[in-house]
Amino acid sequence: MNNNRAEQNEFDDRGIQPKLKISKVGIVSRDYRCEFNSHYDFSDNLEKLLGIFDRAGCDVILFSLYSFRSRQGFSIKRYLTNLKNINLVMFEKFQFDETNNYKSIANYAYHLDHKTNKWIEYKYQQKFWSLITLSNEDIRNFVENEVPMRIFGNSISLICGETNGVKYSKEAKKVEDTYCLRKAIPNDVQIILNPIHDRMTRFEMKLKRIFLSQNNRWIISVWNKGKEDKNGTVKDGVNPAWTIYHNGIEVKIVPIENDLNYEIGVIDTCC
Repeated sequence: MNNNRAEQNEFDDRGIQPKLKISKVGIVSRDYRCEFNSHYDFSDNLEKLLGIFDRAGCDVILFSLYSFRSRQGFSIKRYLTNLKNINLVMFEKFQFDETNNYKSIANYAYHLDHKTNKWIEYKYQQKFWSLITLSNEDIRNFVENEVPMRIFGNSISLICGETNGVKYSKEAKKVEDTYCLRKAIPNDVQIILNPIHDRMTRFEMKLKRIFLSQNNRWIISVWNKGKEDKNGTVKDGVNPAWTIYHNGIEVKIVPIENDLNYEIGVIDTCC
């Protein structure tokens, strides 16, 4: 975790925090092995993707992480004009390092200001992947200082392994709110948007998502496919690259058929 001065500087540079009421969430996942016009990201089909979600009446789009490679000449803003329903677009910028591995740069929430009809950028970053390297003070700082900055109206963004802020107890054999992460989320925040880099296979992750979705809350997680383990094996499973839970129960949705080579889904949280 950063020190307080660094944290404050980051807050000053974030932009205007979204304050929107959302209900219909569009999610999209890609496969690392698929190249799109020499780009390993969503950029080449972005206009078509936004059109699919806008016609479906989505008010928020959640991309799996490593969404767009940062490069000169590409800006997502130019694709956001003339949308009728979408008010919030959440994604991550990345770059390839010297060994051609993915390297996260920052996370973004672009949101529409209806007073000015302009899209506004809000910037933030993932704070941790697991609890192993964190002190209790680090986790408390995340809950007290970062969580309020991730609330976007009736939704909150928890990035990838930040859902590990709730802890599985081996002794009790259940998930517990040891660090008060769930308690810190206000009751009127009913949707947790949880973009992920790669599939998390440990059994605790399902239990943590169920736990976070209790009290009539949604948690929507989406990730990429195609990552190889150290033995070169890909463990994507047969299901789409997402999970959705509402009030402790898994919700299944049917992927939207498309010719873009993505997995696309829509969740209506009002139903």
